[in-house]
Amino acid sequence: MSEKKKLLSTKEAAEYCGFKLSYFRKLMMRRTIPMYKPTGKLCFFKQEDLDAFLTGVRISSQDEIEEEANRYITSRK
Repeated sequence: MSEKKKLLSTKEAAEYCGFKLSYFRKLMMRRTIPMYKPTGKLCFFKQEDLDAFLTGVRISSQDEIEEEANRYITSRK
């Protein structure tokens, strides 16, 4: 991408996220993914919006969960 902020098409956004186009369209229909729709049909996406969507829900590793549990237990004594 150039220095200039570029909006991605639906196909480009789906590829960027690693989703099949049909699944990406389903996310669009459910309004799960942020998009820009300046005209009646075309939708566009900002890369930073897609990055935020993809990293929005982090799952902790088992080690992190155990470490947090140990901190909790030791702090209660």
